[in-house]
Amino acid sequence: MPERVLVVSYLAPPLINAESILVWKTLCEMSSHFETNLLTVTLADNSRVDPLMTLPPNVQVYRTPTFKPTNHFLRKVTDKALGTVFDEEYLWASFGRFESVEYDLIYSRSHPGASHILAYKLKQRTQKPWIAQFSDPWTKNPYHSNHTRLRKASDNHWEKQVIRHADFLVFPTKEILDLYDEAYSPLNIKSKSTVLPHHYVPALYNSQNITDKTTAGDMSTISFAYFGDFYGVRSPEPFIQALQQISRTTPTLLDNAKVSFYGNIESKFADMVANSPVTINRGKVTYFESLGLLAKSDILLLIDAPSKTGVNPFLASKLVDYLGAGKRILGITDEKGTSADILRKYGHYVVSPRDINGIVSAVKECLTTPLRSVEPPMEFTTKNVVGQLVNVMNQLSHINSRR
Repeated sequence: MPERVLVVSYLAPPLINAESILVWKTLCEMSSHFETNLLTVTLADNSRVDPLMTLPPNVQVYRTPTFKPTNHFLRKVTDKALGTVFDEEYLWASFGRFESVEYDLIYSRSHPGASHILAYKLKQRTQKPWIAQFSDPWTKNPYHSNHTRLRKASDNHWEKQVIRHADFLVFPTKEILDLYDEAYSPLNIKSKSTVLPHHYVPALYNSQNITDKTTAGDMSTISFAYFGDFYGVRSPEPFIQALQQISRTTPTLLDNAKVSFYGNIESKFADMVANSPVTINRGKVTYFESLGLLAKSDILLLIDAPSKTGVNPFLASKLVDYLGAGKRILGITDEKGTSADILRKYGHYVVSPRDINGIVSAVKECLTTPLRSVEPPMEFTTKNVVGQLVNVMNQLSHINSRR
C-alpha cells in the first residue's frame, strides 16, 4: 500500500467552493489511512474562505502561485484572456515548481482541468502511479459549449493526455463514465475506471435540528429551501412557474409556504424571483451554516437545468448533502440519470424541469401531506466512499510495485 499520497487540486480548503468542500471531506478521511500532502494554489488576499474548514494536522499543505495579478479587476481580465486559449489556471499548472516532497502515489481532482495537467507533468517526471478523479466532464461539459475553437483544442489535447496516461480514473456517475468511454473507445477506459459518488459526513449535521413536524405538532409553515447558485441555463423558473399556477388556482395553499434561496442569483433572474407569489428569502451562507439550515428546512429543492438529451449526467454535491440531512427532497431534474435514480431509490420526488404540472402536483403534495424524516443513506457517507477510493489506491500501489 502507498505510505504517502500527493493530492493535487487547484480548488481546496478553506476556499468556499463546492469542489473545495469535496476535497476537504476527502482529505479528512484519507489522512487517517495515509501520510497525505496537498498541492494547491496560494490564497489571494480577497479569497472567500471558511475558517472552520480546517484540515487535520497531519495533512501537509503546499501552495504555489497562480502567476496572475492579485488585483481583482486585472485578474478577471487575465482569466478572460487566458480562457479564450487555455484553461484559466493553466499558468499554475505549467509554471509551478514542486520538488521538495516524496510521495508514492498521485491523486488529482478536477475541476479545473489544470489540476490534472499539473498531475500529468508530475507523472511524466516521477512515473508514480496516478489516479485522476473528475467531478464533472471536462471537454464534454455542455456548460462549456461557448468555448473558442482554440480553447477546445487545448482542452482536448490535455484531456487526451490525462485519459491516456492516468493509471486509474474515477467518475461521479455512470453517465459521465459512459460519455468518456464512448469518446475514447480505443483506450477501453472502463478497464481502469470506477464510479464513486460525492459524499457527506454524518457528524457535521446537528441531529437535534432534524425533527419530524408531525410528531412536534407544527404544520403552520412548510419551508422549501434551495442551496446553490442560479446562472446560465440553471434557472429557478420551473419552480416559480409552479408557484404561480398554484396561486392562480388554489392560492390559499401557499399561505403556509416559506421559500428560501441560499446562493448567488444571476441578475437576469432577479425580477422573476422578486415577483414570485411567495416571497423568496435570499441569503448567502458558509458550508457549515448551510448544514444547519438544511436540517431546519422541511423540503429541500434540487433544481437542475434540463438537458437536450433528457438524461442528466451530473451528480450535484448538494444533492448528497441533502440526503445526509434526512429531509424530503423535491428534485426538479431530468427523469433519467444518476440523480433521478438516487432520488427515487430513497423515496424522494423526481419531476422534469419541463413538466410544470408535475412540479405543481409535487409542491401541493408537500404542502398537504404530513411531513416525515427520511433515513440518510449510509452508502454516501464519506467513510464509505473514500474507503472505496483508499482500496483503489492500495490495489494500484500493489500492482505498480510488482512491475
